[in-house]
Amino acid sequence: MSDSDLQISYKGGDADRHTVEMRSLALSLLGLERIISVGLIFMAYDRLPRRKERHQLAVKAREPEAGSAVIPIDLSALATLLPLGWWTLQTGAAEVIGHFMTYVFARLGSRQSDADKAMDALVKIREIEAGERAETQRQWLEHEAGWRDQLFTLANRLAASAIKAVAPVGPSVDQMKLNGAASPFTIDLPTADAIRAKGELEVTDLQEIDLRLDGFVHHSKKLNVENPEKLGTFISADIRDPAFDTVPNVYTEAANTKSVLRVRAKLGYRASVLEKIYVMDCGGRLDHAA
Repeated sequence: MSDSDLQISYKGGDADRHTVEMRSLALSLLGLERIISVGLIFMAYDRLPRRKERHQLAVKAREPEAGSAVIPIDLSALATLLPLGWWTLQTGAAEVIGHFMTYVFARLGSRQSDADKAMDALVKIREIEAGERAETQRQWLEHEAGWRDQLFTLANRLAASAIKAVAPVGPSVDQMKLNGAASPFTIDLPTADAIRAKGELEVTDLQEIDLRLDGFVHHSKKLNVENPEKLGTFISADIRDPAFDTVPNVYTEAANTKSVLRVRAKLGYRASVLEKIYVMDCGGRLDHAA
């Protein structure tokens, strides 16, 4: 991976066999292309794109890396074709657009702390650029406040493209990773579901909880569990732990005996009501609670 590359990698599920379901991959690339194009316009020209505007630079994907589900996106032409200023030379276009994409996906995916970090990285880039132009502090503060508002508006406008971009996550693969910014950003199923819910699903950070298993949801990676916030009622839990793919496992054994597991999970709330549970891994069986 060169400094001029963004890298999109798909992991888990079909991607473990170096494949991705064709239609969802096509949607994903279309959504990513739109987000990158909009990001180029916004960062290069310091304005919101006009309706249906595409940047004149065609975003090009290279051939996937052998034996992987990784797609490099070449941004090397930016240095000569875009008036991107000092950051193309000092930071690299891939890193700046990587921060922009991270902000969009984190903002729409109910991951505000990650969105704040990406925003801070973009603001830092702009602060240095403003210093190079010798702007006054007052001019900078006025312009920066308006710019933040535009970025927030732009992320909301890109919701439909973000939904396309995460299309493989869940139906075909377990996660999608964006490599371009200093810190790669991983879009897992909870994040993808939050993006698809258009702001209606709030997803928590990873936390440890105890779940009583009640049985299987056939032909899926889900189990019925007792709702930890409304005992006596039941809800399905998405099991995203790779250990679930090998049978028997701690989950199937606990489901057969309706035992309690201590797990690390993310919880999804709609209108403050628990709607989804995403189990990422298991800390062990609590036989004494069965």
